[in-house]
Amino acid sequence: MYQLTHDEIIHFQEFGYIYPLTLCSPDEMADIRQTVERVLEQDPPFGQGREQSRHLDSRVIYDLCSHPAVVQRMAAIYGPDLVLWRSNFFIKYPDSKAIPWHQDRNYWPIEPPVNITAWIAIDKAVIENACMQFIPGSHRTVVPHIPASGVVFNEMADPDYIDTDKAVPIILKPGEFVLFNERLVHYSAPNTSTERRIGLAVRVTTPIVKVGHDELFKGHKVIQLCGEDRMGFNQTTLPPA
Repeated sequence: MYQLTHDEIIHFQEFGYIYPLTLCSPDEMADIRQTVERVLEQDPPFGQGREQSRHLDSRVIYDLCSHPAVVQRMAAIYGPDLVLWRSNFFIKYPDSKAIPWHQDRNYWPIEPPVNITAWIAIDKAVIENACMQFIPGSHRTVVPHIPASGVVFNEMADPDYIDTDKAVPIILKPGEFVLFNERLVHYSAPNTSTERRIGLAVRVTTPIVKVGHDELFKGHKVIQLCGEDRMGFNQTTLPPA
């Protein structure tokens, strides 16, 4: 039902991302947002921050992560066997710091570092409230990372290896999402607006990838989204009720 065109797949291969894709309408997301906000007001049962892997304890968050609009399009690129290994809420309040230019693979306990991310707009994401920015084609190489200060992360992509003049802002309505590769260099500026920006990053890989569960948090497990796991590398669990 939710397919990618040949041109969309070629665009992902060439540039490392495709957008905008639709999960639901802005009005539908307005209803979902109320539940998301309630989830983010509660501590998870696994003792981590409120923004990490809430698909493990909230059915509404899991349903966003596993929505056919997301999973079927991921499968069109990465194949029929997909594993949900992590999710993160990225909340940018007014005056929030920048997230530096980086490749996600630099920070993750997965081997080999293969991942496709769906970043779902819970609030609208525009330039004024610090939508993500991508450098098209930057997924074609591994960029060295160096220490960073004054930003959210403690490491960032070495500026000598990236061309920020090519940056593209990823503007999304609530309910839209973007798919991108684990090596795509991206960034979000400080939020200089008066509006909050929430996005849900859905991290998906294939069963050939070993997840460092203990490096995430005690009791962390993955969920098979579709297809089969013929490898058995990872601890698995069922979706929340």
